[in-house]
Amino acid sequence: MTIWRRLGFALLFAFLLTVLLLLFHRTQSINLEEQERITIGVRELREFDAEWNVNILKSRTGLNLDYDPVTRPLRHMRDLLKQLEQAAKQAKTGSPRQAVGKLKTALNEKEAMVERFKSQHAILRNSLLYFPNATESFKGLLSDTAATLPPAKAQLLYALDIHINSLLSDTLRFNLNPDPQVGERIIALVTQLSQQKENYPAAVAEALEQLTLHAQAIVRQRVVEDSLLNRISSAPTARLLNDLADAFNREFDIVTRQKQTDRIYLFSYSGFLLLLLAVLAWRLVKSYQMVAQMNRRLLSANELLEQRVAERTAELEAQSARLAELATHDGLTGLINCGQLMTLLGRALLRAERRSSIVVVMFIDLDGFKAVNDTFGHATGDLVLKEVARRVPAHLRQEDSLARLGGDEFVILLEEAGTREGAIRVAQEALRQIESVTEVAGHKVHISASIGISSAQGRIGASYSADALLDEAGVAVVHGSAFGLGPYIRIAYALGDDSLRQACEAIQRFC
Repeated sequence: MTIWRRLGFALLFAFLLTVLLLLFHRTQSINLEEQERITIGVRELREFDAEWNVNILKSRTGLNLDYDPVTRPLRHMRDLLKQLEQAAKQAKTGSPRQAVGKLKTALNEKEAMVERFKSQHAILRNSLLYFPNATESFKGLLSDTAATLPPAKAQLLYALDIHINSLLSDTLRFNLNPDPQVGERIIALVTQLSQQKENYPAAVAEALEQLTLHAQAIVRQRVVEDSLLNRISSAPTARLLNDLADAFNREFDIVTRQKQTDRIYLFSYSGFLLLLLAVLAWRLVKSYQMVAQMNRRLLSANELLEQRVAERTAELEAQSARLAELATHDGLTGLINCGQLMTLLGRALLRAERRSSIVVVMFIDLDGFKAVNDTFGHATGDLVLKEVARRVPAHLRQEDSLARLGGDEFVILLEEAGTREGAIRVAQEALRQIESVTEVAGHKVHISASIGISSAQGRIGASYSADALLDEAGVAVVHGSAFGLGPYIRIAYALGDDSLRQACEAIQRFC
């Protein structure tokens, strides 16, 4: 192809492209995306306004615990209104701008009323939260005070108790259904009680004054809040949103009619270009086939790469899980190790503080294990440790734990020990299971154990560290061995735990 032919094709292409761009530019005023964006914006603004009303009513009824749902739609509504305001400025007619201005004014007024509602409702909600509990406390105060007064004065307090019951029921009823007659009855009763408070003891009179103030606040704030809700619900935002949507629709209709001819020209010219492209398409088929073949090869290579990456990822995850297991568990017995035990014990002490429960730690030292190692070798000793680790947990609760500290030392952690007898039974059962290991790998063995018990209870126990509690159990084992008790259970009572003190004395007498 000569340079002149190439130049001719380039000029033809430039001419065709220039005509296409000119027609396209003339039809850009019909911006369907802009129209759709405005329509969606108006619809979303309408939905946010409806959601706003629903959240206000939920706050009124107490379904919303805070005012975040009430204020959350405002930021989105402001953004949408700003977008619609920008779109209205570009309109050829002034009706969208007027509709946006009216809507903006109405939304600002509604937002101001909602802010007033939030402040009023916060006062009302505080009084509603305080009033029932304060009433119960006041009735208890009346009962306690009446028990210390002569019958004649106590009768006044009994009569006051009846009035308080009436005040509570009327106030809660008025909150649910603000009946003016009920409100007048509450105000009259509050006035009567305020006039009579000089006849009551000082503590009763002071508590009565606080109670009546909250009752008056509930009546007053409920009336004000319902008036605000009526004004908010009657705000013309929904109607103005419909007017705004109609104004934009009229604007779009005008622009659409003005550009219909340009669109027809553009479609006709596009059809002409499509015919030209159809003539040239067959020359590109082979090129497309080559590209498709190359894409298939790349896809196959990519799938193979993804498969290898997935396999390697699975291997790394398995290794990570194994490392995590080794970090928290004993490699020989599979029990939790010392570090994990201290973590669980620390958490148990915190839970004991909240629940005022007892945490029990049992330090187990195997007796006769050294003789097994010396006689039959360490491999047999390891089998003995595994057997102990298998038998003892079978008789523990699911929430209890057995850990291996190292060598022949184990620890049982009991949470929320109910009775001292229960803790002793667990220790005795652990002894029985350990002593039941009599044959391992064909060798006759004889092992027993020494168990030291320590405990911590409630808030005081939380100040007792996990290390101190574990050391206390270990000290019990050492002291028991010093007396030559052999297989035994010794309890170290700690932090004023009388129940475990009695258990200790009982076990020592038994031994």
